[in-house]
Amino acid sequence: MNPAAVLNAKSKSDSFLHLLQIIRDDPVVNKRVTEILQLNPFRRRLILNRWLEQLRFQDAPKKLLQALSSLFDDDIAEKTLALINK
Repeated sequence: MNPAAVLNAKSKSDSFLHLLQIIRDDPVVNKRVTEILQLNPFRRRLILNRWLEQLRFQDAPKKLLQALSSLFDDDIAEKTLALINK
């Protein structure tokens, strides 16, 4: 694996772990993420994009935006929902 791919994989992993921590620590985010993840992929991306736009407008932390952006990936969204429902 080339170094750029390793860094990209680590970045995705870090974002995913941060997302799980936010979901665990913040009931409001937990509820919103759970609702979004239960949507079909098209609706999930649409609603997630709108939410991210609102958060950017509110100057949300970059780390939060990156973590939530990882939910555009179908595999990550599926794994996140499975972990939330455990």
